[in-house]
Amino acid sequence: MSMKDERYCIDKFHAESLENNPLCSSAEREVFIYLPPGYHDELERKYPVIYYLHGYSGSNKAWTITSENMDNSSIDWKKLPKKILKQIDLNRLLTFEKLDNLINEGKLEPFILVQPDGSLQVPNIHNAVDLRGNVMLKGSFYVNSPYSGNYMNYIVKDVINHVESNYRVFTNRENRAIMGGSMGGYGTLYITIHHPEKFIAAASLSPGNPRDKTLLNWKLRIPLYEEMFGSKFNEKIGDMAWADILDTYDLLFSNEKRLIPTIKRDENGNIIDFDEEAYNNWTRYDLVNLIEKKPQSLKNVKLLLNCAKNDEFGLTQVANSIHETLLKHGIDHEFDLYLDEWTRLSPHILGIGYHILDGIKFCLKSFSH
Repeated sequence: MSMKDERYCIDKFHAESLENNPLCSSAEREVFIYLPPGYHDELERKYPVIYYLHGYSGSNKAWTITSENMDNSSIDWKKLPKKILKQIDLNRLLTFEKLDNLINEGKLEPFILVQPDGSLQVPNIHNAVDLRGNVMLKGSFYVNSPYSGNYMNYIVKDVINHVESNYRVFTNRENRAIMGGSMGGYGTLYITIHHPEKFIAAASLSPGNPRDKTLLNWKLRIPLYEEMFGSKFNEKIGDMAWADILDTYDLLFSNEKRLIPTIKRDENGNIIDFDEEAYNNWTRYDLVNLIEKKPQSLKNVKLLLNCAKNDEFGLTQVANSIHETLLKHGIDHEFDLYLDEWTRLSPHILGIGYHILDGIKFCLKSFSH
């Protein structure tokens, strides 16, 4: 456990749900916990909790939201070249210090923010590193999989139990919310569909999803890398990153009968054949299919769904299909497809970063305390 007087805490704990998992990933995990101003002064006060699920390549070495004085975020934005920084609104990227200020100014109700490590602790297939030099890890997508382990159970049992056993928090559903971006946006909906009894609110930012066959042909190109390193590097790193994501889908959803090796293409690169059984294994984890099967599960959860209109990971269509499915079943939700000039260098990464605070505000207004 962390020092009692700290408010930006990295706790180590044992996750029973990850014991003896097929990948031999460690069940010893870290969780990053933000405690609001006054936590150590008002010793009888309890707080609502928001659980934030990080995106693909995130881990305990690359948290999404951290302190300005801690070297453990996924990107050190301030060390980027000046010509890049001029195109990024750093004031909109959330830090613990900004949360402190908003709470002290009365603009946010005090709450506890929890960020668990959702990585598989397995290196990406290329051993590629992030901008900090850390080897990027495959992500769990927060699912229970016979091939990787029970990462949904890890969140709803181990992480929640750790927080509620060690911190002064409300332990009822009405004061517990979940949110996340990209892979974490997928995990937010996947977990909420299976466990609506756990969360009063869910905010899904630019969620990934294995449904759309067009993603098998997607060419990932991130303008930030284009400006920093040029076209050839951007194409190379984009192809490598996308191949690793598809490989992870195969690992999680259909490891005994993988889809990617069965894909056949014509001379123009168009897909003409693939193993239908393997693809059907993927679609069992598809959010649209899961909502279709269990629409009642989301009817009493307050939902937020958003995505950039020009998301470079191809997730705009994913968000739209989820939105249309929610509408079809009369599931109330807030939905926003945004176009933000300040996200030009990465509509996906910066778009999520700029909208985390919106997700937090959405969750806070859903609480009952």
